Amino acid sequence: MVAWLNGLVTQPSAHLKNILSEIHRRHQSGQKSLVVFDLDSTLFDVSPRIQKILQDFSQDKTHRAQFPESCQILESIEMWKQDWGFKDALARAGLGDHHPDFHLAVKNFWSKTFFTNEYLEYDMPYDGACEYVQAVQAAGADISYLTGRDIPRMGPGSLSVLKKWKFPVGEEQAQLVLKPQKEMDDAQFKVDYFSPALKKQFSKIWFFENEPVNIDLVRKVHPDIEVVFFDSTHSGLSQAPLDLPTIMHYLLEE
Repeated sequence: MVAWLNGLVTQPSAHLKNILSEIHRRHQSGQKSLVVFDLDSTLFDVSPRIQKILQDFSQDKTHRAQFPESCQILESIEMWKQDWGFKDALARAGLGDHHPDFHLAVKNFWSKTFFTNEYLEYDMPYDGACEYVQAVQAAGADISYLTGRDIPRMGPGSLSVLKKWKFPVGEEQAQLVLKPQKEMDDAQFKVDYFSPALKKQFSKIWFFENEPVNIDLVRKVHPDIEVVFFDSTHSGLSQAPLDLPTIMHYLLEE
């Protein structure tokens, strides 16, 4: 896997190392850097969370009575890392759109559980993610986890999972930033975070993100921020960027 950087092909690990080197150089010269990471599908693979939700759906007595055959299939459902939501997994298991009532019931259950503290513990960091964020901090940068999750439903769980995996968090130089209300638009929330006051504090800001919709708006409003595209999965509402450094893991050695 290679990434495009200024028209040149480079290994993702090389680009990750270059960021660390630049952070260190700036730190040595007294300049502050900020590295901003999205959470879902950027630092964390959420497919285990979705798989657990689907399995719990299949074990619910009401669901088993209403959809006995489908629930039996759902017990052994397998999510793939590149899945966005659950529809592709259901289709692979033979539970496609010809089961509308079942799909609606799954969607309602997913909506009630996916955005909750309870299921966040099933998220898994992508390869090298914990170690890389630790290296970013060690090189001298401040860290922000900028997420479309909201405080009321997912605040405690987000903090707990970051600590569980030993991501730097809970200090002035490593902050968790969530939406105050769930109704706020994710892309606009992230754009607004990069305020003029924030940008004055840092000589350089990097932003790691998987969702092209968010990337497009941040690049439009804040062209001075260096965006790194994490190529995992996304909504499909906008095309993946072809002119950005692209990574699929955080390993410094490939």
